[in-house]
Amino acid sequence: MNPLQLVLKQMRQRALSTWLTLLSVLLGVGLAIAIMILQRESRSLFAQSDFGYDIIVGPPKGSPLQLVLNTAYHLDVSPGLIPYSLYEEMSRKTDPPPGGTDYRPYVKIAVPFMVGDSYLGRRIVGTSPEMFGYDDSGHPVQGEPFEYRKGRSYQLAAGRVFHPQKFEAVIGSDVAAALGLTLYDDKLSEEENTKRKATFQATHGFPGPNEKPDIHKPRWRVVGILKPTHTANDRVLFIPVISLYAIAEHEEGRVMQILLKENLDPSATPPDRIIEALRRNGINVDELPPSLKRKLRLSTSPAPSAGPAPAPPSGDLMHDVAPKPPLAATPPVKDQGTEDEDAYAINPDGTIKPFLPKEDWAISAILVRSRSGFYSQKLLYNFKLINQQASAANPATVMRDFFNIFLKPSTMMLLAISILVTVVAAVGILVSIYNSVSARMKEIAILRALGATRTRVLALICIEAGLVGLVGGILGFFAGHLLGFAGNLYFNQLLGEGINWLRADGSEWLYLLCVVVIAVLAGLVPALKAYRTPVATNLVAG
Repeated sequence: MNPLQLVLKQMRQRALSTWLTLLSVLLGVGLAIAIMILQRESRSLFAQSDFGYDIIVGPPKGSPLQLVLNTAYHLDVSPGLIPYSLYEEMSRKTDPPPGGTDYRPYVKIAVPFMVGDSYLGRRIVGTSPEMFGYDDSGHPVQGEPFEYRKGRSYQLAAGRVFHPQKFEAVIGSDVAAALGLTLYDDKLSEEENTKRKATFQATHGFPGPNEKPDIHKPRWRVVGILKPTHTANDRVLFIPVISLYAIAEHEEGRVMQILLKENLDPSATPPDRIIEALRRNGINVDELPPSLKRKLRLSTSPAPSAGPAPAPPSGDLMHDVAPKPPLAATPPVKDQGTEDEDAYAINPDGTIKPFLPKEDWAISAILVRSRSGFYSQKLLYNFKLINQQASAANPATVMRDFFNIFLKPSTMMLLAISILVTVVAAVGILVSIYNSVSARMKEIAILRALGATRTRVLALICIEAGLVGLVGGILGFFAGHLLGFAGNLYFNQLLGEGINWLRADGSEWLYLLCVVVIAVLAGLVPALKAYRTPVATNLVAG
């Protein structure tokens, strides 16, 4: 009988003890491998440096981490707003007006980013066609397109990019698959397209399970579906940022912000003071929706003012903001069963004309790709010390610091715990085989009497221990990757971006080798006891 057959025979004779020892090794190795996968993949997930943009411009208040998590991973809430005019300055391709800042030497691409609404739990992001590599006229941009990762830009699986001034949307692949949204068909009626889920309405924020959703009145048409990016962007609905300014509730939020800035409580302030404060801030009270007037307890008739209302602004992206259009203009579509008034008009060419003055437009962030690393540092310096209306962060630096401060220490601690579990498993091997050797002293003495050398007996015991470590380690290796698969499902649910749980790097194989070596060393103690077994004494004792 060869040595391996002898070892297997001994393991079968004490099967319960062998299986319990294998289980302890399996658990230790499985935990360690799972933590190795988590540590490696969380680094690539959270500490990545391959963003397609190197600067995120956001509000002056709030942490850089919150800004990056909100824009790059669609987590948390937006830390605030910045003026839309800043985006116009940073994306301008022509000479700036007198007194304006020329960002052209520094900025290669600038894309707006606006959040705050959702659809069935999926985030809605207001942006421009340039995010998808198209200009406002629907033609591919000249030069390099915007990239969400280095070398990776958005690609359409079906449809086209939305018009920058219409209620249209481009949705991620996960949204289309999970929610059943389809492309809008111009040959069908609006009602038929609604039934086949080619349109949707936005919900204000992310309502809780027991909270009644506040559904906005405008309805967006799905005109494009993106190819999978395997990032959190697959779970997003992209719409023109201008269409967000056509939501009545957003206009109400602007009014409430003004009253908050004026330190006025709408429920306790006389209407004439509210009207005066609003007009002082450029609000034409006569254009406010009746529902908002009722909430503020304002009269629908004009109220006296301290002075004439400011002239409406003029902008190069939208038409001049004026009072509500005459009846000759195309009337907005009215949804049945809602009391919200329209905060926009539809121009004859089908584009949106928000009633919200352009100087009050705001966005959550600007995604910027600078012309070089040097200019990236110049932009960071500019928004840190010179331009106080916004702040800027490098997403790769922020996420690397986040990983090193928060994730790396915790994973190292878990890895240390898993190593301790492995050591405990090795002690289990030692105890199991030591007890086995104590119970098999006569068998060992017989082997010696039949000609087995001390070295052969020592080798048999060490092979048995190593075999337990090897089998338990291999089973633990697969168990660890199954735990990695569970982590992949979790990250997909949380972020819309998974981890590579199938990949095994060199550290895992090295750890598996160490487990086998530790198991052999654990078997060395009982093997030395067998090595010293006196043949005559044990034969007589049996």
